[in-house]
Amino acid sequence: MLLKRFLSSSIVLIAVVCFPVYADGHLPVVAPEEVGFDADRLKRIDTFFQQKVDDGELAGIVTLVARHGKIVHHSAVGYLDVQRETPLHTDSLFRIYSMTKAIASTALMQLYEEGRFQLQDPISRYIPEFANLRVLRTQDGPLDETVAMEREPTVQDVLRHTAGLSHGLGTSEYDERFVGSGVFDTDTSLSQMMSLLSDLPLMNQPGSQYRYSVGPDVALRLVEVLSGMRADEYLSEKLFEPLAMTDTGYWVDSDNASRLGPVHWMRNGELVPIDEEYGSPAGGVLVQPWSVNSYTVDHGFNRGSYGLLSTAEDYWKFAQTMLNGGILNGERILGPRTVDFMASNHLTENQIFSAATGFGLGFAVVNDQGQLGIPFSEDTFFWGGAAATTFWIDPEEDLVVVGMTQHMAVPGTGAIRGQLAALVYGALVD
Repeated sequence: MLLKRFLSSSIVLIAVVCFPVYADGHLPVVAPEEVGFDADRLKRIDTFFQQKVDDGELAGIVTLVARHGKIVHHSAVGYLDVQRETPLHTDSLFRIYSMTKAIASTALMQLYEEGRFQLQDPISRYIPEFANLRVLRTQDGPLDETVAMEREPTVQDVLRHTAGLSHGLGTSEYDERFVGSGVFDTDTSLSQMMSLLSDLPLMNQPGSQYRYSVGPDVALRLVEVLSGMRADEYLSEKLFEPLAMTDTGYWVDSDNASRLGPVHWMRNGELVPIDEEYGSPAGGVLVQPWSVNSYTVDHGFNRGSYGLLSTAEDYWKFAQTMLNGGILNGERILGPRTVDFMASNHLTENQIFSAATGFGLGFAVVNDQGQLGIPFSEDTFFWGGAAATTFWIDPEEDLVVVGMTQHMAVPGTGAIRGQLAALVYGALVD
Protein backbone atom coordinates (compact mmCIF):
# COMPACT_ATOMS: atom_id res chain seq x y z
CA MET A 1 0.00 0.00 0.00
CA LEU A 2 1.25 3.43 -0.86
CA LEU A 3 1.60 5.77 2.09
CA LYS A 4 0.11 9.24 2.18
CA ARG A 5 2.22 12.06 0.92
CA PHE A 6 4.04 14.47 3.15
CA LEU A 7 4.51 17.02 0.36
CA SER A 8 1.91 18.97 -1.55
CA SER A 9 1.79 18.74 -5.32
CA SER A 10 2.76 21.65 -7.50
CA ILE A 11 0.30 23.35 -9.79
CA VAL A 12 -0.04 22.06 -13.34
CA LEU A 13 2.03 23.94 -15.91
CA ILE A 14 4.07 25.71 -13.23
CA ALA A 15 7.71 24.73 -12.86
CA VAL A 16 9.07 24.41 -9.35
CA VAL A 17 10.57 27.58 -7.92
CA CYS A 18 13.46 27.77 -5.54
CA PHE A 19 12.88 26.46 -2.02
CA PRO A 20 15.35 26.01 0.82
CA VAL A 21 16.61 22.50 1.55
CA TYR A 22 15.27 20.99 4.75
CA ALA A 23 16.45 17.99 6.70
CA ASP A 24 12.86 16.74 7.23
CA GLY A 25 12.41 15.26 3.78
CA HIS A 26 11.61 18.26 1.61
CA LEU A 27 13.10 18.26 -1.85
CA PRO A 28 16.57 19.77 -2.35
CA VAL A 29 15.53 22.37 -4.94
CA VAL A 30 17.90 25.11 -6.15
CA ALA A 31 17.96 27.76 -8.85
CA PRO A 32 19.17 26.24 -12.16
CA GLU A 33 22.14 28.65 -12.39
CA GLU A 34 23.57 27.26 -9.15
CA VAL A 35 24.34 23.93 -10.83
CA GLY A 36 25.17 25.00 -14.39
CA PHE A 37 21.77 25.24 -16.10
CA ASP A 38 20.27 28.12 -18.03
CA ALA A 39 16.84 28.73 -16.47
CA ASP A 40 15.27 30.10 -19.63
CA ARG A 41 16.45 27.12 -21.64
CA LEU A 42 15.05 24.71 -19.05
CA LYS A 43 11.64 26.32 -19.56
CA ARG A 44 11.69 24.83 -23.05
CA ILE A 45 10.82 21.46 -21.47
CA ASP A 46 7.36 22.63 -20.46
CA THR A 47 6.86 24.65 -23.64
CA PHE A 48 7.73 21.67 -25.84
CA PHE A 49 5.55 19.12 -24.09
CA GLN A 50 2.67 21.55 -23.60
CA GLN A 51 2.56 21.90 -27.38
CA LYS A 52 2.33 18.11 -27.66
CA VAL A 53 -0.62 18.22 -25.28
CA ASP A 54 -2.29 21.05 -27.19
CA ASP A 55 -1.87 19.14 -30.46
CA GLY A 56 -3.51 16.02 -28.99
CA GLU A 57 -0.32 13.98 -29.26
CA LEU A 58 0.27 13.60 -25.52
CA ALA A 59 -2.06 13.47 -22.53
CA GLY A 60 0.51 14.83 -20.10
CA ILE A 61 3.96 14.35 -18.61
CA VAL A 62 5.85 14.98 -15.38
CA THR A 63 9.55 15.76 -15.76
CA LEU A 64 12.28 16.08 -13.15
CA VAL A 65 15.90 17.21 -13.66
CA ALA A 66 18.55 17.13 -10.93
CA ARG A 67 22.27 17.89 -10.95
CA HIS A 68 24.77 17.51 -8.11
CA GLY A 69 21.90 16.09 -6.07
CA LYS A 70 19.84 19.29 -6.45
CA ILE A 71 16.54 19.51 -8.32
CA VAL A 72 16.39 22.33 -10.85
CA HIS A 73 13.20 21.37 -12.66
CA HIS A 74 10.11 19.44 -11.52
CA SER A 75 6.89 20.13 -13.39
CA ALA A 76 3.67 18.67 -14.73
CA VAL A 77 1.96 19.60 -17.98
CA GLY A 78 -1.27 18.28 -19.39
CA TYR A 79 -3.72 15.77 -18.03
CA LEU A 80 -3.82 12.75 -15.79
CA ASP A 81 -6.93 11.67 -17.69
CA VAL A 82 -7.35 13.45 -21.01
CA GLN A 83 -10.98 12.38 -21.53
CA ARG A 84 -12.06 13.79 -18.16
CA GLU A 85 -9.60 16.69 -18.40
CA THR A 86 -8.24 15.79 -14.97
CA PRO A 87 -5.07 17.83 -14.48
CA LEU A 88 -1.74 16.11 -13.98
CA HIS A 89 0.31 16.99 -10.87
CA THR A 90 3.92 16.42 -9.92
CA ASP A 91 2.79 13.90 -7.28
CA SER A 92 0.63 11.89 -9.70
CA LEU A 93 1.22 8.14 -9.70
CA PHE A 94 2.49 6.19 -12.70
CA ARG A 95 2.75 2.56 -13.69
CA ILE A 96 6.47 2.33 -14.26
CA TYR A 97 6.40 -1.11 -15.93
CA SER A 98 9.98 -2.07 -16.86
CA MET A 99 11.53 0.61 -14.67
CA THR A 100 10.65 -1.97 -11.99
CA LYS A 101 13.50 -4.10 -13.39
CA ALA A 102 16.28 -1.82 -12.12
CA ILE A 103 14.77 -1.86 -8.62
CA ALA A 104 14.44 -5.66 -8.56
CA SER A 105 18.03 -6.04 -9.76
CA THR A 106 19.23 -3.68 -7.04
CA ALA A 107 17.41 -5.72 -4.41
CA LEU A 108 19.14 -8.90 -5.54
CA MET A 109 22.54 -7.21 -5.57
CA GLN A 110 22.02 -6.22 -1.94
CA LEU A 111 21.99 -9.92 -1.16
CA TYR A 112 25.04 -10.41 -3.37
CA GLU A 113 26.89 -7.99 -1.11
CA GLU A 114 25.93 -10.20 1.83
CA GLY A 115 27.61 -13.18 0.16
CA ARG A 116 24.35 -15.06 -0.38
CA PHE A 117 25.23 -16.09 -3.95
CA GLN A 118 27.72 -15.64 -6.79
CA LEU A 119 26.76 -14.37 -10.21
CA GLN A 120 27.99 -17.54 -11.91
CA ASP A 121 25.79 -19.76 -9.73
CA PRO A 122 23.22 -21.71 -11.74
CA ILE A 123 19.68 -20.59 -11.04
CA SER A 124 18.70 -24.18 -10.26
CA ARG A 125 20.79 -24.02 -7.08
CA TYR A 126 18.05 -21.81 -5.63
CA ILE A 127 15.10 -22.59 -7.93
CA PRO A 128 15.30 -26.37 -8.60
CA GLU A 129 12.71 -26.29 -11.39
CA PHE A 130 15.30 -24.61 -13.63
CA ALA A 131 17.64 -27.61 -13.65
CA ASN A 132 16.16 -29.40 -16.67
CA LEU A 133 14.92 -26.67 -18.98
CA ARG A 134 14.64 -27.36 -22.68
CA VAL A 135 15.59 -25.01 -25.55
CA LEU A 136 13.78 -24.48 -28.85
CA ARG A 137 15.63 -26.21 -31.65
CA THR A 138 15.05 -23.12 -33.80
CA GLN A 139 13.66 -19.84 -32.49
CA ASP A 140 10.80 -19.74 -35.01
CA GLY A 141 10.26 -23.47 -35.14
CA PRO A 142 7.58 -25.72 -33.62
CA LEU A 143 7.27 -25.36 -29.86
CA ASP A 144 7.52 -29.11 -29.32
CA GLU A 145 10.89 -29.38 -31.08
CA THR A 146 13.46 -28.78 -28.36
CA VAL A 147 17.00 -29.71 -27.40
CA ALA A 148 18.89 -29.94 -24.13
CA MET A 149 20.63 -26.93 -22.58
CA GLU A 150 24.34 -26.65 -23.30
CA ARG A 151 24.69 -25.05 -19.89
CA GLU A 152 22.29 -23.85 -17.22
CA PRO A 153 21.33 -20.17 -16.95
CA THR A 154 23.13 -18.29 -14.19
CA VAL A 155 22.18 -15.44 -11.90
CA GLN A 156 24.17 -13.10 -14.14
CA ASP A 157 22.20 -14.36 -17.14
CA VAL A 158 18.84 -13.38 -15.67
CA LEU A 159 20.11 -9.93 -14.68
CA ARG A 160 21.61 -9.13 -18.10
CA HIS A 161 18.88 -10.90 -20.15
CA THR A 162 21.01 -13.71 -21.55
CA ALA A 163 19.25 -16.66 -19.87
CA GLY A 164 17.22 -17.52 -23.00
CA LEU A 165 13.96 -16.47 -21.36
CA SER A 166 11.30 -14.50 -23.23
CA HIS A 167 9.00 -11.67 -22.18
CA GLY A 168 5.90 -12.76 -24.10
CA LEU A 169 5.20 -9.24 -25.33
CA GLY A 170 4.52 -10.05 -28.98
CA THR A 171 1.83 -11.94 -30.85
CA SER A 172 3.78 -15.00 -32.05
CA GLU A 173 2.72 -18.57 -31.28
CA TYR A 174 5.40 -18.69 -28.59
CA ASP A 175 4.20 -15.41 -27.04
CA GLU A 176 0.63 -16.65 -26.98
CA ARG A 177 1.67 -19.84 -25.25
CA PHE A 178 3.88 -17.87 -22.87
CA VAL A 179 1.04 -15.58 -21.79
CA GLY A 180 -1.52 -18.38 -21.91
CA SER A 181 0.50 -20.35 -19.37
CA GLY A 182 -0.65 -17.95 -16.66
CA VAL A 183 2.74 -16.42 -15.86
CA PHE A 184 1.23 -12.92 -15.81
CA ASP A 185 -2.06 -13.72 -14.08
CA THR A 186 -2.66 -11.41 -11.13
CA ASP A 187 -3.21 -14.35 -8.78
CA THR A 188 0.04 -16.11 -9.81
CA SER A 189 2.74 -15.79 -7.16
CA LEU A 190 6.42 -15.48 -8.02
CA SER A 191 6.96 -19.05 -6.83
CA GLN A 192 4.15 -20.31 -9.07
CA MET A 193 5.51 -18.24 -11.94
CA MET A 194 8.84 -20.07 -11.70
CA SER A 195 7.07 -23.43 -12.03
CA LEU A 196 5.15 -22.20 -15.05
CA LEU A 197 8.32 -20.83 -16.66
CA SER A 198 10.08 -24.16 -16.16
CA ASP A 199 7.41 -25.85 -18.29
CA LEU A 200 8.19 -23.55 -21.23
CA PRO A 201 11.20 -23.99 -23.51
CA LEU A 202 13.90 -21.32 -23.57
CA MET A 203 14.07 -19.27 -26.77
CA ASN A 204 17.82 -19.75 -27.15
CA GLN A 205 20.77 -21.37 -25.41
CA PRO A 206 21.69 -19.68 -22.12
CA GLY A 207 24.49 -17.17 -22.58
CA SER A 208 24.30 -17.16 -26.37
CA GLN A 209 22.57 -13.79 -26.88
CA TYR A 210 20.76 -10.86 -25.29
CA ARG A 211 16.98 -11.28 -25.31
CA TYR A 212 14.77 -8.91 -23.33
CA SER A 213 12.99 -11.08 -20.82
CA VAL A 214 11.28 -11.76 -17.52
CA GLY A 215 14.71 -12.34 -15.99
CA PRO A 216 14.05 -9.72 -13.29
CA ASP A 217 11.04 -11.78 -12.14
CA VAL A 218 13.46 -14.65 -11.58
CA ALA A 219 15.78 -12.21 -9.81
CA LEU A 220 13.01 -11.10 -7.47
CA ARG A 221 12.08 -14.71 -6.75
CA LEU A 222 15.73 -15.24 -5.81
CA VAL A 223 15.34 -12.32 -3.40
CA GLU A 224 12.47 -14.19 -1.76
CA VAL A 225 14.37 -17.47 -1.58
CA LEU A 226 17.60 -15.95 -0.28
CA SER A 227 16.06 -13.49 2.18
CA GLY A 228 13.13 -15.53 3.41
CA MET A 229 10.90 -12.50 2.87
CA ARG A 230 8.04 -11.84 0.46
CA ALA A 231 9.19 -9.67 -2.42
CA ASP A 232 7.03 -6.65 -1.64
CA GLU A 233 8.01 -6.76 2.03
CA TYR A 234 11.69 -6.95 1.15
CA LEU A 235 11.51 -4.01 -1.25
CA SER A 236 9.61 -1.93 1.27
CA GLU A 237 11.97 -2.65 4.17
CA LYS A 238 15.30 -2.62 2.34
CA LEU A 239 14.74 -0.01 -0.36
CA PHE A 240 11.60 2.10 -0.20
CA GLU A 241 11.62 2.91 3.51
CA PRO A 242 15.35 3.77 3.75
CA LEU A 243 15.09 6.00 0.67
CA ALA A 244 11.79 7.59 1.76
CA MET A 245 10.11 6.35 -1.43
CA THR A 246 6.72 6.73 0.23
CA ASP A 247 4.71 6.52 -2.99
CA THR A 248 6.26 3.40 -4.50
CA GLY A 249 4.55 0.02 -4.28
CA TYR A 250 2.48 -2.58 -6.09
CA TRP A 251 -0.94 -1.11 -5.40
CA VAL A 252 -2.59 2.09 -4.29
CA ASP A 253 -5.14 2.50 -1.49
CA SER A 254 -8.49 4.24 -1.81
CA ASP A 255 -7.12 7.49 -0.33
CA ASN A 256 -4.61 7.81 -3.18
CA ALA A 257 -6.39 6.09 -6.08
CA SER A 258 -7.36 9.44 -7.61
CA ARG A 259 -3.66 10.18 -8.15
CA LEU A 260 -3.42 7.27 -10.64
CA GLY A 261 -4.85 7.96 -14.08
CA PRO A 262 -5.40 5.66 -17.05
CA VAL A 263 -2.89 4.53 -19.63
CA HIS A 264 -3.76 6.29 -22.91
CA TRP A 265 -3.75 4.93 -26.43
CA MET A 266 -4.55 6.45 -29.82
CA ARG A 267 -7.87 5.30 -31.30
CA ASN A 268 -8.95 6.87 -34.57
CA GLY A 269 -6.63 9.82 -33.99
CA GLU A 270 -7.89 10.51 -30.46
CA LEU A 271 -6.24 9.81 -27.11
CA VAL A 272 -8.47 7.53 -25.05
CA PRO A 273 -7.93 5.36 -21.96
CA ILE A 274 -7.23 1.65 -22.12
CA ASP A 275 -10.32 0.24 -20.45
CA GLU A 276 -13.44 -1.81 -21.09
CA GLU A 277 -15.24 1.13 -22.71
CA TYR A 278 -12.55 2.23 -25.14
CA GLY A 279 -10.76 -1.09 -25.56
CA SER A 280 -7.03 -1.45 -26.16
CA PRO A 281 -4.48 -1.56 -28.98
CA ALA A 282 -2.95 -4.77 -30.28
CA GLY A 283 0.39 -5.64 -28.77
CA GLY A 284 0.41 -8.37 -26.17
CA VAL A 285 -0.30 -8.76 -22.50
CA LEU A 286 0.71 -5.33 -21.19
CA VAL A 287 -1.95 -3.42 -23.14
CA GLN A 288 -4.91 -5.49 -21.96
CA PRO A 289 -7.39 -3.63 -19.74
CA TRP A 290 -6.97 -6.11 -16.87
CA SER A 291 -3.22 -5.50 -16.98
CA VAL A 292 -3.27 -1.70 -16.85
CA ASN A 293 -6.22 -1.25 -14.50
CA SER A 294 -5.58 -3.71 -11.67
CA TYR A 295 -3.54 -1.52 -9.34
CA THR A 296 -6.19 -0.58 -6.76
CA VAL A 297 -6.46 -4.06 -5.23
CA ASP A 298 -3.78 -5.82 -3.18
CA HIS A 299 -3.78 -8.90 -5.39
CA GLY A 300 -0.29 -10.10 -4.51
CA PHE A 301 1.06 -9.52 -8.01
CA ASN A 302 4.62 -8.74 -6.96
CA ARG A 303 6.88 -8.80 -9.99
CA GLY A 304 10.41 -7.81 -10.89
CA SER A 305 9.81 -7.18 -14.59
CA TYR A 306 6.92 -4.79 -14.10
CA GLY A 307 4.20 -3.98 -11.60
CA LEU A 308 5.39 -1.08 -9.46
CA LEU A 309 3.71 2.30 -9.17
CA SER A 310 5.82 5.35 -8.42
CA THR A 311 6.15 9.11 -8.82
CA ALA A 312 8.82 11.13 -10.57
CA GLU A 313 10.10 12.26 -7.17
CA ASP A 314 10.32 8.74 -5.75
CA TYR A 315 12.09 7.36 -8.79
CA TRP A 316 14.52 10.28 -8.68
CA LYS A 317 15.40 9.22 -5.13
CA PHE A 318 16.26 5.74 -6.35
CA ALA A 319 18.24 7.02 -9.35
CA GLN A 320 20.04 9.63 -7.26
CA THR A 321 21.02 6.91 -4.81
CA MET A 322 22.63 4.96 -7.63
CA LEU A 323 24.40 8.08 -8.92
CA ASN A 324 25.69 8.68 -5.38
CA GLY A 325 27.24 5.23 -5.28
CA GLY A 326 24.44 3.58 -3.31
CA ILE A 327 23.67 6.17 -0.64
CA LEU A 328 21.07 8.92 -0.10
CA ASN A 329 20.60 11.10 2.98
CA GLY A 330 22.90 8.86 4.99
CA GLU A 331 21.05 5.65 4.06
CA ARG A 332 23.30 3.22 2.20
CA ILE A 333 21.63 0.47 0.20
CA LEU A 334 24.67 -0.64 -1.86
CA GLY A 335 28.40 -0.10 -1.93
CA PRO A 336 29.84 2.15 -4.66
CA ARG A 337 31.86 -0.63 -6.29
CA THR A 338 28.70 -2.72 -6.62
CA VAL A 339 26.85 0.16 -8.26
CA ASP A 340 29.72 0.67 -10.71
CA PHE A 341 29.66 -3.05 -11.45
CA MET A 342 25.92 -3.00 -12.14
CA ALA A 343 26.28 0.05 -14.40
CA SER A 344 29.02 -1.58 -16.49
CA ASN A 345 28.42 -3.51 -19.70
CA HIS A 346 28.15 -7.27 -19.02
CA LEU A 347 27.56 -8.37 -22.60
CA THR A 348 30.14 -9.85 -24.92
CA GLU A 349 30.36 -8.89 -28.61
CA ASN A 350 28.41 -12.04 -29.47
CA GLN A 351 25.65 -11.19 -27.00
CA ILE A 352 25.47 -7.55 -28.08
CA PHE A 353 22.39 -5.49 -27.19
CA SER A 354 23.02 -2.82 -29.85
CA ALA A 355 25.93 -1.02 -31.50
CA ALA A 356 25.32 1.95 -29.21
CA THR A 357 24.56 0.32 -25.88
CA GLY A 358 25.53 -2.57 -23.70
CA PHE A 359 23.60 -3.95 -20.78
CA GLY A 360 24.62 -4.26 -17.17
CA LEU A 361 22.80 -5.74 -14.21
CA GLY A 362 19.44 -4.02 -14.52
CA PHE A 363 20.36 -1.08 -16.76
CA ALA A 364 21.28 -0.35 -20.36
CA VAL A 365 24.71 1.31 -20.58
CA VAL A 366 25.77 3.82 -23.24
CA ASN A 367 28.85 2.70 -25.16
CA ASP A 368 28.70 5.11 -28.11
CA GLN A 369 26.61 8.29 -27.97
CA GLY A 370 27.03 8.90 -31.68
CA GLN A 371 25.56 5.53 -32.57
CA LEU A 372 22.78 6.10 -30.03
CA GLY A 373 21.89 9.47 -31.52
CA ILE A 374 21.25 11.00 -28.09
CA PRO A 375 23.78 13.29 -26.34
CA PHE A 376 24.12 11.13 -23.24
CA SER A 377 27.62 10.99 -21.84
CA GLU A 378 29.26 7.64 -22.36
CA ASP A 379 28.70 5.36 -19.35
CA THR A 380 25.25 6.86 -18.79
CA PHE A 381 22.94 4.12 -17.59
CA PHE A 382 19.21 4.16 -18.20
CA TRP A 383 15.98 2.36 -18.97
CA GLY A 384 12.29 3.00 -19.47
CA GLY A 385 8.84 1.52 -19.15
CA ALA A 386 6.17 0.27 -21.54
CA ALA A 387 3.92 3.29 -20.90
CA ALA A 388 6.66 5.68 -22.16
CA THR A 389 8.23 6.41 -18.77
CA THR A 390 11.99 6.98 -18.81
CA PHE A 391 15.00 7.81 -16.67
CA TRP A 392 18.73 8.17 -17.05
CA ILE A 393 21.74 8.59 -14.80
CA ASP A 394 24.72 10.48 -16.24
CA PRO A 395 27.75 10.14 -13.92
CA GLU A 396 29.97 12.40 -16.02
CA GLU A 397 27.57 15.33 -15.66
CA ASP A 398 26.36 14.24 -12.19
CA LEU A 399 22.85 14.33 -13.63
CA VAL A 400 19.56 12.47 -13.12
CA VAL A 401 16.51 12.93 -15.34
CA VAL A 402 13.09 11.30 -14.93
CA GLY A 403 10.11 11.50 -17.30
CA MET A 404 6.73 10.04 -16.33
CA THR A 405 3.76 9.63 -18.65
CA GLN A 406 1.16 6.93 -19.43
CA HIS A 407 0.86 6.07 -23.12
CA MET A 408 0.94 2.85 -25.12
CA ALA A 409 0.70 2.52 -28.90
CA VAL A 410 0.70 6.29 -29.27
CA PRO A 411 2.77 7.48 -32.25
CA GLY A 412 5.76 9.59 -31.26
CA THR A 413 5.94 8.68 -27.57
CA GLY A 414 8.89 6.41 -28.25
CA ALA A 415 10.88 9.58 -28.95
CA ILE A 416 10.26 11.12 -25.52
CA ARG A 417 13.65 10.07 -24.11
CA GLY A 418 15.53 11.63 -27.01
CA GLN A 419 13.40 14.77 -26.99
CA LEU A 420 13.85 15.23 -23.26
CA ALA A 421 17.59 14.66 -23.60
CA ALA A 422 17.87 17.35 -26.27
CA LEU A 423 16.00 19.81 -24.05
CA VAL A 424 17.98 19.00 -20.90
CA TYR A 425 21.46 18.95 -22.41
CA GLY A 426 20.64 22.05 -24.43
CA ALA A 427 20.03 23.85 -21.14
CA LEU A 428 23.23 22.57 -19.49
CA VAL A 429 25.72 25.38 -20.06
CA ASP A 430 28.38 24.91 -17.38
